[in-house]
Amino acid sequence: MTNHAEILRAHDIVSGRYRIEELIGEGGMGRVYRATQLNLGRAVALKVLIPGALDNTGVERFMREAKVAAALRHPCAVEVYDMGQDDDLVFIAMELLGGQVLRNLMTDGVPYNLPEAAEIAWQLADLLVTAHGISLVHRDLKPENVFVETPLRTRVVDFGLAFIEGGLELGRLTREGLVVGTPAYLAPEQAQGLHVGTSADIYSFGCVLYELVTGVPPFRGSQMNVLTQHLYVAPVSPRDRAPDAAIPGDLDQLIVDMMGKRAEDRPTAAEVRERLELVRRTISGERNRGRDRLPLQGRAARMVSVVPNRMSTLTDGEVPMVVELSQPGIRLAVYGQLTQEETLSLASNGIEPLHLAPEGDPRGALADVVLALGQSPARLQELTATGVPVIATSLVEDVEQLSHLLRLGVREVLVLPIRIDELARKVRRLFERQHRGGTP
Repeated sequence: MTNHAEILRAHDIVSGRYRIEELIGEGGMGRVYRATQLNLGRAVALKVLIPGALDNTGVERFMREAKVAAALRHPCAVEVYDMGQDDDLVFIAMELLGGQVLRNLMTDGVPYNLPEAAEIAWQLADLLVTAHGISLVHRDLKPENVFVETPLRTRVVDFGLAFIEGGLELGRLTREGLVVGTPAYLAPEQAQGLHVGTSADIYSFGCVLYELVTGVPPFRGSQMNVLTQHLYVAPVSPRDRAPDAAIPGDLDQLIVDMMGKRAEDRPTAAEVRERLELVRRTISGERNRGRDRLPLQGRAARMVSVVPNRMSTLTDGEVPMVVELSQPGIRLAVYGQLTQEETLSLASNGIEPLHLAPEGDPRGALADVVLALGQSPARLQELTATGVPVIATSLVEDVEQLSHLLRLGVREVLVLPIRIDELARKVRRLFERQHRGGTP
């Protein structure tokens, strides 16, 4: 076997049993070739570690990719046939896929065909149910790592960052404090280099689905700016981002839930799959339930705040205070106490919290919206009488309590504890309605 410091060429033989046909792809660690497995006469995808990555860590990670991928048995997973080393070449032989990478099927600014997007999403959710069932975390879900075959079949590739939680041999290689993955699709805890579990895949999946149905990713900007938005900024809801895309209300709410800032607030893969099944039936017309009638749970506060000790992995210089915002300059009169992290998160969403005295008038502060934390019914009536839209809080999610607060003139109700992404959406919605002159 000769030294393969350069790209392999057609008819080169690897390990005595794979004949190279052509180069079909290249990534950060490896090149992928179409090859023929000589002893079986079948076409395979041969992924070869780039020689420059041949240090101990690179080889270990590359070999782990094969083992982790081989542990996942599912129609949407790629079958791994073989792995080995031939002189300076480390390789993985895998199933050769047809179709195209999902990224190549997407057009920037153009929503994907909705029934196909729902089908792709359901298949991805079904795969994640199986993966998470064996504690396998992919850590790098993105359109570039999804193949779409004809007839419509979704395949997930590139398990280079994947690990099996608790596995002695296939556990994580990276230490906490090190950020790995693709910025546009990173869960907040992943963006901070904290412990990453299966819920991080749900967040990344939500970002992919958001981009599919709207035509744009949830956040844009420089790499650090995008990371900051993942931490603090509530994404504009898919329906608001793409109002002409006819996104069903249940799909809109599912994506918002999948992108919850706190891992514990996100649905599981099984819950995502179940809700996507209902979405598919909604899109096909099988369900007669009104698409716009979200359950009370959809109106309940699901806001998030950054836990203070979780910010310890980022220095002040790593967290930019200037964020590209879609709706800046909203003045929020606050009656009650917000934490420093909640104040920072609101500011990152383009909302300026104005902490007023208990008896203060929001009109004097030129407030656009009022946040009334734990205020009495009498005080709520005084605030609503000012004409500035009021968001009130409740300790429980209860229809009777909600009705009582709405009768007082409150425009929105959120259930404590405060979760900033939902609060930011409510503030934006009231601000926009007020300035359009519409009826909230």
